[in-house]
Amino acid sequence: MEVDGRERMSLRVSVYTYLLLLVLRTALSVKLNIAPSSGYIQLDENKVFICKVEDGEADEFMWYKPDGGEIEENEDDRFIVTSNEYDSQLQIVKAQTTDNGFYECVAITDEGDRLSKSLRVEVIQMMTFQDVSQNPQFDEGETAILLCKVIGIPEPTVSWTRSGRDVTQRGDGRFHQLANNSLEIRNIEVSDAGMYECVGKIEQRNEQISSPVTVTVNAAPKLLSSDTELLYSWLGNPINISCAIWSLPHAAFAWTRDGEDLPLPIQIFTVENMPELTSVLEVTLNSEADFGKYKCTAQNRLGEVSRTISVKEADFPSAPWNVSADPHSTTVTVSFTKPESDGGIPLLGYKLEWRMNSTTDWSTAMIDSESFRVRDLEPYTPYQFRAAAHNGRGLGNYSRPITARTLSIREPDSPKLTARNESTGNSYWIFFEDEESGGSPIIKYNIKYKEEEAKEWITDSVNGTDAYLLQNLKWATKYQAQVTAENIIALSRPTLINFSTPEQPPPPSLANAATQEKSKVGTGGIIGIIMVIFLLLLVAVDVTCYYTNRCGILMCIAVNLLGKEELLTKRLDQEMGVTMVSNEPKANMSELHTGEGIQKYIRAKSSGTSNDKFPLTKSETTKDKASSYS
Repeated sequence: MEVDGRERMSLRVSVYTYLLLLVLRTALSVKLNIAPSSGYIQLDENKVFICKVEDGEADEFMWYKPDGGEIEENEDDRFIVTSNEYDSQLQIVKAQTTDNGFYECVAITDEGDRLSKSLRVEVIQMMTFQDVSQNPQFDEGETAILLCKVIGIPEPTVSWTRSGRDVTQRGDGRFHQLANNSLEIRNIEVSDAGMYECVGKIEQRNEQISSPVTVTVNAAPKLLSSDTELLYSWLGNPINISCAIWSLPHAAFAWTRDGEDLPLPIQIFTVENMPELTSVLEVTLNSEADFGKYKCTAQNRLGEVSRTISVKEADFPSAPWNVSADPHSTTVTVSFTKPESDGGIPLLGYKLEWRMNSTTDWSTAMIDSESFRVRDLEPYTPYQFRAAAHNGRGLGNYSRPITARTLSIREPDSPKLTARNESTGNSYWIFFEDEESGGSPIIKYNIKYKEEEAKEWITDSVNGTDAYLLQNLKWATKYQAQVTAENIIALSRPTLINFSTPEQPPPPSLANAATQEKSKVGTGGIIGIIMVIFLLLLVAVDVTCYYTNRCGILMCIAVNLLGKEELLTKRLDQEMGVTMVSNEPKANMSELHTGEGIQKYIRAKSSGTSNDKFPLTKSETTKDKASSYS
């Protein structure tokens, strides 16, 4: 039993070992690859494919065509095979569509294993355009053919568009795509002119190209303008007669008057903005013969078009009608209706005349509207008024005079008011517009105003001005104001006006307030600030000099107030050339700065003794004696 168990265990180990070796062999088996993995080749181009054994060598490589035939080395000029123990190269020369299909590479390894790898070769051709119509021109009414041939492999689909839309989908049935992909336009119209696009597409490669085709449609001239066929003018006045057309190709113009050629000299100029043309004839009407029918004819190879413009002599305007007068004490407002006939040319204005009934001389005013206010008239006096219209030819007939009596001296008319908010927000201007004063000058305006709900009025009056400012009003409040005009006779009736003040604006922020305060600093303040900064700098520098170099303004003040010994000691140091090279510098310095030492220096200086010979310290005196003995 024990032996049987060992045999079963040994059998299991053998099976496991075989399976492990099989897995390892499979994992480490030699593989065959072809690069590049893509088999696309451009038509008539060369391409090389490399078949390689990964992590191993091969005794032999073989290539097979799609029909199963083996490709031998140097067998064909279009299929070239070169091999070594590591890889094999297949070069396809000047690829053709007949080369499409699956190619197989076979390798025999050293162990005798047969490896194979397949590659699909597809010969393609990028799309190109051939025989595309270049700016074709057609005559109106013809059948137009737009050529467009798109070459590509695989064969592309072709469509025609205009402004991004397929033209063959139009509902008039005049656009058709032919079998050779050309576009046919039947009975072509001027509106068909423009740019079309021939679009080629290969869905398999998501490839698309387009080529523009600009179509021009020639046609007989056509009139563009709808200007009036009748013109009015007057003798001595130059006029321009124009004739605007559309024409492709270019058209020539000819002008006649009453069926005859125009007498020389004539002035004609043409404005060209193809395909639009405008011919302008300049005529000066020197005599009655210059009036008549002028004909413009435009002609090209496809036809002609003409236009007739009648030039007639303008008449004077008729008289204004429905004249009325609105009298006041010193003014009369005259109104009327414009004349029924302007004479064929635009009105330029009116002439208004007036006079007292007792006089023969008329006062006049040239006006441009149908209403006018005549001023500075006498109170309670009858006046006559009449009006006439004028155009380029001259002044027309006057209207029938009307009579109106001004009123007697009385109170002024009610003031006409307008109100406007002041920029501060809680102030309002009230403006007094010009009104009838009642025959006596306005002495003053009486103003009173209040809050809408208040009972008490705030009153005031002004004279010699046409406005009044209401100030310090409450924010967001409705107000009422009444104004009366006063002359020497009486007060006018009051005029009431209502207005509201706006909401109070929020207070400015701290930053804005600081900016506003800063903006208040003038030039003098800026100069003062600069001077203070300069003075502080000067004091700082002077203090530094005082403590470091014993100089400056502070030093001068200290010496003058406390005595000159400090200054003298400093000068002694400079003149005597004292240096800190002694072994006992503190003792020497203390001796130097005693009163006795100073007195010695002063006596020596006054007697003419040189500084460099005078003994300054005891040690120096001893040294001088020792040197004399030697």
